[in-house]
This record gives sequence, structure tokens and C-alpha cells, in this order.
Amino acid sequence: MSKDWEKFFGQGNAAWEQGNLEQAETMFKAALSEAERGHDELVTASSLERLGELYFEWERFDQAEPLFMRALAIREKLLQPHDDLVVAALNNLSALYFFQGKHDLAESPCKRLTEIYEQVLGAEHPEVATSVNNLALIYAAQGKSRLAEHNFKQALAIKEKSLGRSHPEVGDILHNLANVYINEARYSDAEPYLNQALAILEATIGADHLDLAPVITSLAAVYQSDGKHKQASKHLERLLSLKEINLGPNHPEVVASITNLAASYLYEGRFAESERLYKRALTIRERALGRQSPEVAEILANIAFVHQSDNKYLLAENLYREALTICENTRGPESAETDQRLWDLACLYHNHNRYQKAEPFWKRLTDMREKNLGLGHPDTQLCMDSLIICYLQQTKYKEAEALLKQLTELREMSVGPVHPDVAACLHYLAEIMRHDGRYELSEKNYKRAIDIRTHALGPNHPDVAHSLEGYAHLLAATYREAEAEHMRTCAQAILNAPSH
Repeated sequence: MSKDWEKFFGQGNAAWEQGNLEQAETMFKAALSEAERGHDELVTASSLERLGELYFEWERFDQAEPLFMRALAIREKLLQPHDDLVVAALNNLSALYFFQGKHDLAESPCKRLTEIYEQVLGAEHPEVATSVNNLALIYAAQGKSRLAEHNFKQALAIKEKSLGRSHPEVGDILHNLANVYINEARYSDAEPYLNQALAILEATIGADHLDLAPVITSLAAVYQSDGKHKQASKHLERLLSLKEINLGPNHPEVVASITNLAASYLYEGRFAESERLYKRALTIRERALGRQSPEVAEILANIAFVHQSDNKYLLAENLYREALTICENTRGPESAETDQRLWDLACLYHNHNRYQKAEPFWKRLTDMREKNLGLGHPDTQLCMDSLIICYLQQTKYKEAEALLKQLTELREMSVGPVHPDVAACLHYLAEIMRHDGRYELSEKNYKRAIDIRTHALGPNHPDVAHSLEGYAHLLAATYREAEAEHMRTCAQAILNAPSH
């Protein structure tokens, strides 16, 4: 090991400690060159590792990866499989792959680490539990829920036995296990583990520690998903208080907590309290970013939705329009933010039967999404659907028919010719053609719609009844009254059944 290498390596570490990552990179590169010139492979591996760790800290993962791989290869060649330096290299590579989202690649080095720890330290050592927990996190990220659950429970048993039930690491594993259940929508299974985790962490790290935030967030999500909005709000209130204490009243995470609590109050129907919180978030955002920012526009839209939910439609409309203008001016007329604000206004008008007002917004959204996503995308077709309804409600049958024919073809290609969404298009086409006196075409579409709906949804579905009713009108208009009466009777029997 040369004196120059020691100097460069030391200067790199000092620069890193001072936060000068560029200088640290220069020094570690110089140390690596010096090690390679000296043909000392283990020193070279240490230099590769340190430079890789710097890139990892910098989140320049692609640059760290080949360095970690090369360091591991050198150490595996020169050292015993259980050597601490091999373990360190495996740890680095597994963590790197995990943060890169390369979970399949992370799995192998993590398994090797677990095996090494078990052989060297014994199966019940806390370090084994840590490695098993890490492997479980990888399985969870891969969607391998059963393996993740098994490994978390194994890690939990080891940690409880070696460290005691009241250790904070036990609380962390309980939280990890609960998250597996949350991802599977098994909220009743997740809740007790989260409450246990919270109790342990409160007792060990303190009731005001910021590390409680992820557990409280998960508990609030469980209650929200289970429809227990009042309990969710209580946890979100605590989360807001916790973040205010630790981060200050104007921190971005505090603003996020304010808006989450406001949304929870809205679910509870506490409109005034929800509006007050959103306005508080608006003040903080506006002070930091100015009125003309997409973040401010989003909060304005949230306040508008509170007004909409509270039947204050004019207030909602004005705020939605302001939010739309801000997004158009700051992000552009075809941005994702503008799309969302157009959707807000379209739904506001549509849901309150103001179809003439809704129509231009659905038209613009359809055109935007066709351009950005293509006609085959479900989000584009959803807007086409809503635009068709606007046309039908305004008796613009020509426009509705043209769009319905296009949508029918698109859906036949995307979901198949016997899908209920295709039947819906055929039903409306039949209705339009019946109104226009094109009875032969109308009958053909009614029959196909009834056939698809009966087979796809079952003979007693309300949609089948609606198509039967429409067909009954056509039969009556073409002087087939006996058949019409039969269809009406069948439709009424479906609609009057107890389940409907």
C-alpha cells in the first residue's frame, strides 16, 4: 500500500465528510489509479468499493454497479467465502440492486449473505434476522407475498428471542409484515401488527420521534381503506402534529400531511374543517411558489372538490377554472396537469346534468388523450363514452352515432366482440336508429346487445332489462305488440326482482 494511495484515499474520505462529493470523487479515482498501478488487488477492491459507495450516496447507481461487481469478484478470488470483506461487497451489491429496482438480481447476493451469517454466527443471531428481513423486503418488492410473509415471520421470531419483544427492530419487522398484508388488501390482518409496532416504537424511541411516521401512515391507510374514516383522521392528526414538531410548520411533508388530513375530513363529511386545512396548505404553497404554480392549482382543485361535495357548485366551478388556467399557463395546454383539471370541470358539469357545458371539455380531453395515448387506450375511450352521453342527452344523435360506431370498432378490437362494453355501444346505437325509424338496423343491434349482455352478465342483470325495454319499444313501433308485451314483461320481472 503506497503513501500516495493513503493520501488520496484519506483526502477522499475527508472531502466526503465535508459534503464535497465532487472533490471526493476526484480523490477516490486517484486512489484507484494508484492501487491499480501498484498491482495490489485487495487495495484496488477497497478503492472500487469506496468510489462505488460514493456513487451510491449520490444515487448514480449505474456508475456504482460495475465498481461493486468488480470489487466482489476480486475478493471472491482472493479471500475465503465467509471473509468480512466478501460480506461487505455482497451487502453493497444487494442494496444497490434493491434501490435500482433490480429485485431479481438483489435476491441472489442477499440469499448468500443469509447463508454466510447462519453458518458463521448461528441461525438465531440478530444479524441473521436482519438478512432474512432484507430478503423478505426483496420478495415483497417482487410481489412474492407468501415468501415475504414467511421470511418476515422468521426474522421476527429470531429478533424477539435474541433482543426481546420490546426492541425497536422488532417493531420495524412487525411494520414490514403488516405492509405485506396491506398490499394484499388484508387490512384486518395488518391492523394488529401495526398497533403492536406502534406501541413498541413509542415505548423505545419516544412518542414524538419522526420514525413513528411510517407506522402511523400505514395505520391511517388501513383504516381509510376499510372505510373507518374517523379512526383514519385521528392517526392523520397525530401524523401532522409529529411532522410539525420535527420538521417545522412549512415543510413540504407537513403540507402533504395537511392535505391528507383534509381529504380524510372530506370523507367524513367535515366540509368546513377540510376547507380550512386545504386553505392552510394553500397559504404555505402560495407563499413558497407563488399563485401561478401547478402545486397551488392542485390545492385549489381540492378546495373546489370540497365545495362540490358540499353542493356549492358556483364556488367549485370558479376554483376549478382558475386551477385549469394556472396549469395551462405553467405546464402547457396538453400537459398531464391540464388533463386532470379538464377532467375536474367535465365531471362537475356532467354529474349535474349540465351536458352542454361538459361537452367541450370531454371533446378536448378525447382529442388530447387520442394524441397522447392513442384511441385504443381505456382512458381515451372513457372520455369518448362521456362525450357520447353528452351528445345523447342533447339529442345530438348524428354526432353520437358517428362516435358510437368508432368506439364499437375500437372495443371489438381491444376487448373482443362479446364484451359488455361492446354491448353498451350497440344498445345506444339501437336506440338512436329506433328514434330515426331505421328499424331493421336498430333491431339487429338490440338483438346483439341482448345476446352479449345475457351471456356476459347473466339473464337477470339490469342491463339486459334495459335492452329488452328498448327492443320492446321497437317491436311496438313495428306493430308486433304481442312480442313487445312479452319483452316488457321480461324486463319488468328482472327490474322488480328483490336483488335489484
